[in-house]
Amino acid sequence: MAGISRQSASLRLFLGAYFAYVFLFDFILCYAIYTALFELRGLSFAEIGILLAFWSASAIVLELPSGALSDHFDRRWLLVAAPAIKTLTFIAWALADGNFWLYGLGFLFWTIGQSLQSGTREALLYERLEAVGRASEYDKMLGRDSAASSIGIGAGALIGGFVATVSFDLTLWLSVPPLLLGAVIALALRDLRQRPASPEETPPAYFDHFRNAITEFRRAPDLRFVTAYIAVGLILFEILEEFDQLYYLAIGLPLWTWGIVAAVALGALAAASVVAHRLSHHAFLAWLLPLCGGALLLVASLGTSPWLILPLTLAYVVVAPASVLSEARFQQIMEGSSRATTTSALVVAQNITGVLATLGFGFLAEAIGILPAYGWAGLCMVPVAIWVFVRQRRGLLALA
Repeated sequence: MAGISRQSASLRLFLGAYFAYVFLFDFILCYAIYTALFELRGLSFAEIGILLAFWSASAIVLELPSGALSDHFDRRWLLVAAPAIKTLTFIAWALADGNFWLYGLGFLFWTIGQSLQSGTREALLYERLEAVGRASEYDKMLGRDSAASSIGIGAGALIGGFVATVSFDLTLWLSVPPLLLGAVIALALRDLRQRPASPEETPPAYFDHFRNAITEFRRAPDLRFVTAYIAVGLILFEILEEFDQLYYLAIGLPLWTWGIVAAVALGALAAASVVAHRLSHHAFLAWLLPLCGGALLLVASLGTSPWLILPLTLAYVVVAPASVLSEARFQQIMEGSSRATTTSALVVAQNITGVLATLGFGFLAEAIGILPAYGWAGLCMVPVAIWVFVRQRRGLLALA
């Protein structure tokens, strides 16, 4: 009985540090204004699209190697390094003053930091729950993970929106301290994986983790389907969020309200993520939620009223449970030891389609305007919903 109590107390401490880390990693004040900053410093829509595509493209190169590092070494040290490196993003941007290449360098630092904790974080959480016999609660904890991230982004955007009315550059400099605090907190996120008990037990070599990930995808058609669902079906909503500040400019939303709007939207996203586990085992939501999200994007493109921010926000909220449950499903299907590398393969797939979607949307917005581009993005969800419906009728499941 005492052992169970100690395990519960240890897990509570771990989860407290874990969710604090997730919050701080995304508590970034310049989230409120950074794409608008690029435009106001002289970059075109197409150049902004190129920067965002480079962000995704660099992740394609770095994601799998960092996932294998996580499987090969202590996960904790990668989580310490990730926010420390991410601070260099905002330092580079603060010094850029309209220089396209320095903005690109900042995105490279962001990608390195993001790649080090991407896959690592999810694997560490799943393994910690599995160690105390609570792996079945992973979808619930993943929802809280997503909520902590959303609350961090929302709180940063709320404060950043007000700080930006004083100085855009100040939002960049004030994005650094929370990340440094997150690096310190990561020291408490102990990796529980068992190391070889004797010299005869040889640990997997670094490149074995790549082979293990390939084996996972070959073994499980459900894993391939969930990967395609996230990387093709849901990625568009993540891409569009990067252009939302340009949408705000197009509908004439006052700058001082941007942080408030972002905070309210992300609070709603957090709530949707927390309750997502209650929607598990409803397979039809895999196609219905993206379809509803697409319809709301279409509505948001139909005018320039500031009230159209409501359907835009609802589009993201509606899709949030599908994101949580599909990522939980991905972790549940996996059986191999190279969990971070396999998760990183999913992120690589997301970034490959993300590059194409970002470039496509950026150039489409340049050609026809930002608002009509949102409408066409919404219509893309119709073929996605049909594809998911057909695949699930054949026995493949996208959600936990």
